[in-house]
Amino acid sequence: MGLFGKKKPPPVAVDTPATPKSPVKSPVKSPIKTPRTPKAPAEESDSSSASSSSSSDSDAEDAPPPYEGVPCTMRLAIGVDGGGTGTTCVVIGDGDDEPLGTCELSERSSNANSVGFEAALATVLDAVRGALDDALDGTQWNKEDVTLGVNDAVVGKRALAVTCAGIDGSRDVARWRTALVAKLPGLARNLVVDNDAAGALASGTGGAMRGIALVAGTGTVAFGVAPGEGAEGADTAVRGEEGADAEKDFPERKERRARAGGWGPAFEDRGSGHHLGTRALNAAARVCDGRGPPTRLHADVLKKLRLRPDEHAGDGLRRWAYQSKEWSKVADLAPLVTKAAADGDGVAVGIVNEAAEGLWEQIFAVYMAVKRAGGFGAAKDAGDTSTKSADGDVIPIVLVGGLLKRDGVLTKKLGESLMARASGRCGMFSGLLIHPSKGPEWGAAWIARRLMDPYGR
Repeated sequence: MGLFGKKKPPPVAVDTPATPKSPVKSPVKSPIKTPRTPKAPAEESDSSSASSSSSSDSDAEDAPPPYEGVPCTMRLAIGVDGGGTGTTCVVIGDGDDEPLGTCELSERSSNANSVGFEAALATVLDAVRGALDDALDGTQWNKEDVTLGVNDAVVGKRALAVTCAGIDGSRDVARWRTALVAKLPGLARNLVVDNDAAGALASGTGGAMRGIALVAGTGTVAFGVAPGEGAEGADTAVRGEEGADAEKDFPERKERRARAGGWGPAFEDRGSGHHLGTRALNAAARVCDGRGPPTRLHADVLKKLRLRPDEHAGDGLRRWAYQSKEWSKVADLAPLVTKAAADGDGVAVGIVNEAAEGLWEQIFAVYMAVKRAGGFGAAKDAGDTSTKSADGDVIPIVLVGGLLKRDGVLTKKLGESLMARASGRCGMFSGLLIHPSKGPEWGAAWIARRLMDPYGR
């Protein structure tokens, strides 16, 4: 029997196969970068109307600076991955061996729910501009020739995909699209805005939007997507024209989508780093009280928090727990659990088993939701060549996040949980665990590249 009732795929994680490359290669960088002299702003006309002079400050801020130059003719696919702790951008051409440019803002969040929309937008814009500076260094172009300069000859040669945590629905998509079109008009014609789970999924499928992504880091979420009827490959992504109504674009997406988890620490989110860290604190507190079984987690937690293992340890543990307001600090205790479980500690093993069960629940909930909406379909419907089976319907399950490392104890337990499910309950589908070889920013860039003209026009 297979993983969920069909032919059994390998129970271990596999590397992401190489993404098919377009026959057109990116231009070779010129050794000389031509400096551009900025044009002086035109003087205001004395005949300006009263209505134009009364334009709102926000409209003035949204208007891009004047551009008079030569738009860049390089083929550039730009991908942004934004989370709660950092933001990364990569620029690629037609090859996948090396990026053309990168920019990593490791301490700047682009989750609007955490830092506010304006701060999140500024971070994404800085990441895009920084990566373009890197990609265009040594050429005759600069970033304005991409972000501002565009004409019919180059419009099919560049695209941008922004996948950030906190983009959870059509209103979020509309707000982000409106801001990005205003700030980056040169990229407005081929623009995707999506949740960061989309980039995570695409990093394991070469950009094909079909499968399930399971993210387990500080938090956890499962995200599933399948091509809708009549959708093939890049057509499943949200495209935009300048001035398009983004609120209307999002519902017209030809995809079936579902998500589970991602509620946050207040809702437990079993399988997240915060969940494992909380369980470690609980195990240590129970030992302090003498009401729990012995476990090395007691000593490991006290050592991690620099607390003395004496009669006052409980007081110190309590103070730390209530003074620590950041979710990530509790999640930092998660590796203590996985390490202890790998070494056979009974309490830690029980915590990991519970976490794996929680992650399985998310996968199963997403699968059933997509199935009720019509199913995942075949891989070819999404242009996915990364997974193969006799009947062509293996579902990629892309594992992303620090807790789902290859050969990690939680990953192994999750694989066992998936294998143990009875085919009747699971709806009879075959799944293949995938560990991406590249980060989710590459997944976003691959999404973007599917919007570009494959013939180089």
